[in-house]
Amino acid sequence: MLDLLPGIAQLSQPAMPPQECSSIVKALDLINCSAIWLDRDGLVLTVTGRRKVFDSDFFVQRQRLFVSDYQSRMRLEELINRVRRYPASDGPAVSQLVINRSGRRPIVMKAILLERVTSACDAGVLLLLTDLDEVPAVPQTSLMAIFDLTPVQAQLASLLVTGQSLDEIAREMNISKGTARNHPKAVFLRTATGRQGELVSLLSRLRQ
Repeated sequence: MLDLLPGIAQLSQPAMPPQECSSIVKALDLINCSAIWLDRDGLVLTVTGRRKVFDSDFFVQRQRLFVSDYQSRMRLEELINRVRRYPASDGPAVSQLVINRSGRRPIVMKAILLERVTSACDAGVLLLLTDLDEVPAVPQTSLMAIFDLTPVQAQLASLLVTGQSLDEIAREMNISKGTARNHPKAVFLRTATGRQGELVSLLSRLRQ
């Protein structure tokens, strides 16, 4: 993928002092949060979390973040120009950018501008990434622990969050359609929800 994986491997050691920033990097990796750190010149310092957010429309190569969509690229360049001038530049310290992709839903970036901690720590902006094409995953163990669901109920509930119908879930779980339709009643009761949409909204907050 356009030399992406070697580029990420080279970025595994952030170009910033461990005592100032590496604890945040480690925390983002632990929770599998997709994020990109850029320095004040727009160079990529490190990448954390899910790598599948990258594709031919959005990728890292030679410490540069590349965006194929013209309007999205202009928005990113405008952000980097603000980073160079921050905190003297106008505009909010936290903003949102949309990166459009061909044939896929966009990536939403939350950009957090950073003040210089020391002369050696040159991190300029933290980009938190949300891939709108990503199917949310809810850990079944969490559902069992939080709502006291059985393993079967937890599996069914986690599949509901992905947008599958009960008929599709029945086929995946190798159970009858009638059984698949009965399980949500117990799940609704244990989660204090009354409708499938309400259940999905609740469980989506627990996604990995």
